[in-house]
Order: sequence, then C-alpha cells, then structure tokens
Amino acid sequence: MDKLMKIAKRLDTFFKVLQKIIKITMIVMVCVLGVLTVANVVNPNAIIANGFYSVDIGPITIKLAESYSPEDNNMVLAYAWIVVVLAAIAVIAVYYAFGQVRKILQPMSEGSPFHPTVSKNIRKVAYVSIIMGIVANVVSFIETLNVIEMIEKLNLVEYIKDGSIQSITANFNIDMTFLIVFFLLLLMSYIFRYGEELQQQVDETL
Repeated sequence: MDKLMKIAKRLDTFFKVLQKIIKITMIVMVCVLGVLTVANVVNPNAIIANGFYSVDIGPITIKLAESYSPEDNNMVLAYAWIVVVLAAIAVIAVYYAFGQVRKILQPMSEGSPFHPTVSKNIRKVAYVSIIMGIVANVVSFIETLNVIEMIEKLNLVEYIKDGSIQSITANFNIDMTFLIVFFLLLLMSYIFRYGEELQQQVDETL
C-alpha cells in the first residue's frame, strides 16, 4: 500500500505538469495562427506561406522551394486552422483524460484504491479514447489529401506519363486500435467496480 501511495502521488504530479505543458502549447499555437491570420487580413499581399510548406511521405519530409510553395495565404491558413481545430479537440480530450486520471490517482495516493469514484473515472477515460481515435483518423485522412495535393503541385504526374513512375497510390487505413483501448479500459472499470463492491462488503462487515 505504501508503494501504491508513493507511485500514485508521483504520477499525479507528472500528469499535472503534462496538463500545464499541453495548455501552454495550445495557447501558443492559437496565438501564432491568430497573428498570421490578422497579418493576412491587414496585408493580403504579405507572403506567409513561402518557406513554410512541406509534405510528409511516410518517414520522409519534402520541403518545397520558395518557387513551389503555395502563394495563396488563405488556402494555407484555412488548412492550418482545420488542423489546429482538430488538434484543439484532441488536446481538450487529452487534458480532460489527464484530469480524470488524476482523480483516479487521488484516492489511491490516500490509500483507497477501490474508492467508489475510481471505476466511474476509468469509464470516462475510456470514452475519451474513442474521441481521440476518431480525431486521429480524421487528421490522417486530411494529411493524405494534403500529400495528394502536393503530388499534383510538384507535377509528379508528368513522370507517370513518360514512364518514369508507373503509378502513385494514396493509402489511407483506418486505425481501429482505439476500440481495443476503449474495451480494455471498460473492462478495467468493471474490475475496479467489483473491487469497490468487495471493499464495501468488508467495511459493512467490520
């Protein structure tokens, strides 16, 4: 029990720090995009996109030269805002999940691993994992569309015509791992719920 309490306290501190880092990172991202958006409104001719555009193809990142970077600031900012909004949803979900984890750790740090709130909070984290999984798949789909757009911009299709490249295929796979995480957490919540009932019976007997 002493070891459980010590580890729970340390983990609570760890997740508390992570929550602060997540909050600061999200605020910085929104502020930077907000400044760029205002700059584009004030001066539409300002070149925002050049030098900032790259495309990820698996583990390889291709950074475009200025002459090939998109000149339409509105397009770049729109894509950036979509990514930031999705990231914000994910960040809020993670921040909430960390908060629930801290609520799970709190009674454990006090020597009550089977507190009545533990199983409920585990179920909440389980449902958050579904939101995270959906957002991750949507972001992956948007990234795939972005790669296709860059392929067209780099005129790689021309190499198909002269036979240098046989074909270009966009592979998008839906990751269903989040469902496994969801059911495992749900199972864990039932285990803790059963432990809570046993603890209640012991307390009533005493």
